[in-house]
Amino acid sequence: MGKVKGRDEKRLKPDQSPSRDVRSWLDEVKSLGLLKTVEGADWDEEIGAITDTNVKKNKYTLLFDKIKGYPKGFRVLTGSLLDSRRVALTLGLPPTMSDLELVKVLRDRLKSAGENIDEYSPRYVDDAPLFENTLKEVDMSMFPAPKWFVHDGGRYIGTADAVMTRDLETGWVNVGTYRMMLKDKNTLSILFEAVRHGRFMVKKYWDAGKPCPVAVSFGHHPLALMFAGIEAPQGVSELAYAGAVSEQPYEVIKGPVTGLPIPADSEVAIEGYIVNEPTTEGPLGEFIGYYSMATANQAPTVKVEAVYHRNDPILLGTCAGRPPHDYSYFRCPVRAALIWDILEKAGIQGVQGVWCHEAGYSRAFTVVSIKQMFAGHDRMAGYIACQSRPGAVAGRYVVVVDDDIDPTNLDDVIWAMCSRSDPATGIDIISETIGTPVDPLAEHDPSKDMLEYTGSRGIIFATKPFGRLLRNEFPKVVEPSPEVKEKVTREWSEIF
Repeated sequence: MGKVKGRDEKRLKPDQSPSRDVRSWLDEVKSLGLLKTVEGADWDEEIGAITDTNVKKNKYTLLFDKIKGYPKGFRVLTGSLLDSRRVALTLGLPPTMSDLELVKVLRDRLKSAGENIDEYSPRYVDDAPLFENTLKEVDMSMFPAPKWFVHDGGRYIGTADAVMTRDLETGWVNVGTYRMMLKDKNTLSILFEAVRHGRFMVKKYWDAGKPCPVAVSFGHHPLALMFAGIEAPQGVSELAYAGAVSEQPYEVIKGPVTGLPIPADSEVAIEGYIVNEPTTEGPLGEFIGYYSMATANQAPTVKVEAVYHRNDPILLGTCAGRPPHDYSYFRCPVRAALIWDILEKAGIQGVQGVWCHEAGYSRAFTVVSIKQMFAGHDRMAGYIACQSRPGAVAGRYVVVVDDDIDPTNLDDVIWAMCSRSDPATGIDIISETIGTPVDPLAEHDPSKDMLEYTGSRGIIFATKPFGRLLRNEFPKVVEPSPEVKEKVTREWSEIF
């Protein structure tokens, strides 16, 4: 059997490495003035409405307690990764970075992670607070899983979860964020999109006539959410990837039922089996901002065998909506860093920055800034960015801009599109590329497999014509000189 990256198991005692859990993280968020406790909200739509309104206004991290119908201490956390401060904090970085500074650090760490992934394999500990309560008599309704919005098909306990499955052939452990709806006291549904690693792993078990073992954490440090919901390289455990990027191995504990690793910082977790018994699931609002699949789906069933939770457990939750929504930000810097890394590995020189915008739900509006070195340079960057895996899934537009444009600044980007892109020659279209059934433009057919969906991509080249740039013939931008701008900013600080 070949060696799988991130698979090696290392065991350590709980006191051998720094603490990483959601409660310590909340203390740090509170110290920044970004935490609000909400008491008395109803799990039925109110938590969703408060969460959605918050992200569009003050962007607090919200800790819901004394939820209607539930005892004090059974809590739900939303708004965990709404801006660069909280993403940086989650990675152990100073919470003072700009969006592009965060991308640059992430790009460097992603490159390092690829070279040193084995050093950050998950570390097994012998015990964890998760097992303060171990329940074999399962009743999942004991947790305040929200019904987020009025048109949702049910209550969703899994929206920011970490779902662990193991490849039947290689032993590679995948960690994904897959939505999970309450069905009854010991049954959940789980929905996999077409090209997710977890989907392929489950199918291998089913093809072998076996149920697929699964462990799920429903409350954990936001670092697990960041990397469970992103495209890690094939064969690499997302837990190893998270450890490498944060430069601290992730601690896990072996699940008593399945033997799968469970984050040691988990607040609530289950073990069980994914069985080939389709059940109705959804609808649930999608990250694009629509109920794209407006009717109930057929999804696999999870049979829950055991439940574990800390005293006063915290469910980590999130919900979609019209962007910006509760989880639209954190994927922007991570996905931008992944695309930047892919561009450089493909030999694209002169990349100055990449940003995936929240308005495009981190997937559909990507901007690449380059320092043009030759004719066609912008085409190379645009095509690779839009067809790379982190840039392709649910993608729509890639915009390539010059190095004087800040890719994180929509005003800059739109100005470049309007002044440097000729619609007749500056837009290329790729048809029949990878699609998704959650695309609101997708035409649904009950006989259509999820793997059949395709879509198109627009690549907008908002760059100065290279010949005119080379000969210094493109009009100069109207702006103060850098020296005078720095001088007046310093001397007239009361204005700026």
